[in-house]
Amino acid sequence: MMKRLFICLLAMMFLTVCASAETGTVLRHGSRGGAVSALQSSLQQLGYYSKTVDGIYGNGTVAAVQAFQVKNGLKADGIAGPKTLAKLEEVIGGTAASGNESSSGSVPESVSYPTLSRGSRGNQVKTLQNALKQQGYYTKAIDGVYGSGTVSAVQGFQRDRGLPVTGVADSATQAALYSSTSSAPTTPTAAAQPAATPVSAAADKLQQGDMGSAVLELQNRLWYLGYFTGSRSGTFDADTRSAVIAFQKASRLTRDGIAGKKTLAALDSAYTSAKNAAGSLPDEAAAFLNGIAVESGAVCGTVLLTKDGEVFLSWSFGGVDNRTCFRIASITKWVTAIGLMTLYDQGRLDLDRDISEYLPFTVRNPAWPDTPVTARMLLSHTSSLSPDAQNYHPNWARIGVNGYDPIFNESVQPGTAYAYADYNGALFGCLIEAITGESVQTYLDRMVFKPLGLTAAYSPRFLAANVKTKDMLKPNGGVAISVQSDRNRAFNTKADPAGNNGYTVGKLYIDAASLTTLAQMMLGGGSLNGVRILNEDTVALMEADQPGLAASRYGLSTVRVNQFPRGTWYGHQGRYSGLSSNVYYQRETGITMVVIMDGYDYQLEDNIVLPAVQLLRWMETLEKVCIPETIL
Repeated sequence: MMKRLFICLLAMMFLTVCASAETGTVLRHGSRGGAVSALQSSLQQLGYYSKTVDGIYGNGTVAAVQAFQVKNGLKADGIAGPKTLAKLEEVIGGTAASGNESSSGSVPESVSYPTLSRGSRGNQVKTLQNALKQQGYYTKAIDGVYGSGTVSAVQGFQRDRGLPVTGVADSATQAALYSSTSSAPTTPTAAAQPAATPVSAAADKLQQGDMGSAVLELQNRLWYLGYFTGSRSGTFDADTRSAVIAFQKASRLTRDGIAGKKTLAALDSAYTSAKNAAGSLPDEAAAFLNGIAVESGAVCGTVLLTKDGEVFLSWSFGGVDNRTCFRIASITKWVTAIGLMTLYDQGRLDLDRDISEYLPFTVRNPAWPDTPVTARMLLSHTSSLSPDAQNYHPNWARIGVNGYDPIFNESVQPGTAYAYADYNGALFGCLIEAITGESVQTYLDRMVFKPLGLTAAYSPRFLAANVKTKDMLKPNGGVAISVQSDRNRAFNTKADPAGNNGYTVGKLYIDAASLTTLAQMMLGGGSLNGVRILNEDTVALMEADQPGLAASRYGLSTVRVNQFPRGTWYGHQGRYSGLSSNVYYQRETGITMVVIMDGYDYQLEDNIVLPAVQLLRWMETLEKVCIPETIL
C-alpha cells in the first residue's frame, strides 16, 4: 500500500516537472508557486534538497539546483531552465519507472557522497553509523564521531559487499550501504567543503549577482580562510562581496569586491597554504581559527590545545609554530612564581614573612612603615605596589625620602586591596636570587626548565642555536623588541637581587609547547611524567584564595577565570606592545590552552584578549570536532 502511494506521488511530481520543461518554464531565485514546490519535491526525493517544500525559490533551492547541475554536467547557475528541468525529468522518470522509494532507502545514482574517514564528525557520520547499525555492523552509540568502532563497521560492510576493505566510507561504499537501508541522507554534502579544483580554473571573473558552482567554491574558500560568515548558497551576494574586499585588503590587491584573475589566483594560493598549515585539522576548526587570525589582524600566532596530556589541536600561522620562542611578557611572572614556590616546598620561603628579611634592601610602603610586605602579598597582587611603577631598579635607600617614591600606592595599606602591578613580579626574582645565591636563570634552569625539558630562558643568549625565535612586534607589525637586541644585552649570571629583577617582570623567552608542559604539570598536581616540580598541596594553594588578604583575581600568581563553561580556568596572561599570550588549564575537563599572537592591536573583554576569549567560548565545540573517539 505504502509503495503504491509513493509511486503515485512520484508520478505526480514527474508530470509537473515534465509540464514545466515542455512549456519552457524558467524557475529562478524569487519564483513562487506550484512549479517551485514540484521542483523542490523532486530535488528532495533525489537527495539534493532538505528544507521545507514551500514553493518559494530561495537560497536553499538555488543550492540544491546547483548541486544537481554540477552532478549532471549542466551549467551550475542555480536556475531551473528548460535544460535543467528536462534533465530532472529524465532522472525522476528513471527513478519512478524503477519503483524506487525513499522509505526503502534506494538511492539514485545521481547522488554523490563526500568521503568520510577516521576523525570525521557531524550529522553525516551519524547517518552512516545509523545505516551500519541497521545492517548489524555497528554496535556502539550513534555519536557522529568516526572512530575505531566506525572504521571496523565500515570494513565489515566492505568485506561482505566485495568492496575494497579500507575502513574509509567513500561514495561507492555509502551508495551500496544506503541502497539497502532507510538511512540515506536527505541532502548532498559534496559541496559543503572546498574542493580540490582551483576556483581560478572555473572562472575568470566573479562579481555580485553571479551564481553557480564557481561562486559556491569562492564562498567555500573564503569561509575556510576566515573571511566569509554568510550563507554559502552559490549566489554572489553583498556578504560575498564584503568578504572578497577583506581578502583583497589582506592580500594587498585592488579592493573592488570583484574576484578577477589576480584575486582568484591569490585566493587559491592562500587556500592551499592554509590547508597545508592545518594538516589534518578538521575544516570547521581550521575555518574558526583562520577567522580569529583575520579578525585580530595579527602578523603571526600559534594555538596549542591538549586534553588529558594528548594534543588535540595544534595550529599556527605567519611562519611560526608551537616550538617558536617568544618574549612572553607577563606569563614570565607565572613561570617565575612556580620557581619561587619550589623554595616554599623546601621550607626556605615563608609566604607571610617580611620579604625585607630575605632581601639586601628594605621594601616598605612609606605611608605604612609598620606594615610588612610579604611574598603572599606579592604573589596575589595585594602588596600596594603601584600598577604605574616603571622603575624596576629603584634606589631603595631613598624610598620615602624627600619625595622619592616611584613604586608604591601610598593610599593603600599592603594586603588590603587588589591591584595588578608588574613590580610584584620583579620581586619574585629578587627573592629567588637572595635566598638561593644563584641567578634566577640558573635556579629555574636547574629546578624547572631542565627537569621538564622546557625550551625557556630569561635571555635568548641562553637558548640553543637551533631554537626558532620571533621578535616582539608592534601593533602595526613593526619590530618593538628584536631578539637580537635582547641577545646582545648583558646578563649577569651571578645572584644580583637588586639588578636582575627586571627580567622576571616579562622578559622570559619560551615556546607554546613548553608552556603547555607547565600547564600539564600543574594539572598533574605538580608532577608530570614522573618528574615532580611542586607538592600537590602547593599547586592547590597557588590556585586558592589567600587567607587574611583582600579578594583578588589571583591565588599565588595564578589567575582564576570563571566566566566560561564547565569550570574554572587557571593560568596567566601576558600583554606588551603588540604581543599577547595566554596559558590556561581546566581541572574539570583536563584541557590546557596556550595561545600566542604577535603584531596586532589586541582588544580586551573582561581583561582577556579577544582571541583567547573566542577560544575559551568555543572550547567545547573544538573538543568535539577535533578529538578522536579513542581519546574521548
